[in-house]
Amino acid sequence: MDLNQMLIFGKVAENQSFTKASRELGIEKSTASMKVTQLEKRLGTRLLNRTTRSVTLTEAGEGYYQYCQQVIDTAKEAEHFAETLTTEPQGLLRISAPLDFGQIVVSELVDPFLKIYPKLEIELILTNEYVDLVRERIDIALRPELGTLRDSSLIAKQLLKTNLGLYASPTYIKRRGKPETIQQIYDHDFILFSLGGESFLQVTKGKAKYTIEPKARLRINDILSCKQAAVSGLGITVLPSRIVKNEVKAKQLIQLLTDYTFPTATLFAMYASRQWIPTKVKVFLDYLDNWQ
Repeated sequence: MDLNQMLIFGKVAENQSFTKASRELGIEKSTASMKVTQLEKRLGTRLLNRTTRSVTLTEAGEGYYQYCQQVIDTAKEAEHFAETLTTEPQGLLRISAPLDFGQIVVSELVDPFLKIYPKLEIELILTNEYVDLVRERIDIALRPELGTLRDSSLIAKQLLKTNLGLYASPTYIKRRGKPETIQQIYDHDFILFSLGGESFLQVTKGKAKYTIEPKARLRINDILSCKQAAVSGLGITVLPSRIVKNEVKAKQLIQLLTDYTFPTATLFAMYASRQWIPTKVKVFLDYLDNWQ
């Protein structure tokens, strides 16, 4: 096994260019081309499609690149581990979080964290998609979950829990009335936080269990926009109690059906299982321990 061939192939695949890869590695383009050709001969398969204008991965190359990237990342982690024994955390920390977490993450996490570690940089990737941490080279993903985790291949660090509740504005209640039972919400305008999947909830009252799947008049894929729509009187919606404290205190929202128990949402920090955790990741995970 020639790890040098894997490194060169990984750089070519990452840049989709022999020229750029050679420049980054400080070697001749002809050397890079020769090493990749030797690798293909040893594996007995073509990894790259080459033309005079472009370099693209074959299907075999796409799969092999993922393994190469893990080897390269592990080597980098080993170097970073040794370096950070005597230096403070530095480098780029890539964090994935849901779209609607942007304001919260920046104000409550990113801003104070960067002040503590001035040599660190953060790239915040906001998306409601469940990204592949290894493929997308994400260090940490912040993910809210109802119930069991969707991806058991990752290490999950539980950060906080928050109860869900049903909320509506006083203006909406004055116009449409206040539901007194879970069945009555079907007669109301409902604002649904939707990511395109299932939209039902399990609620309980005493020993009785209910599955609710109200027909939504308005669907939004951003939880903060759902809150604003409720404040504006467009309907009733399910929201985490953590994000409506100010609106409830200001009487802009009123919690409904408080004798029913709604599910609990849990926020996790997810990261790939590795032998060495980079110092930049470790200090951020430690920082999250004190975040409430």
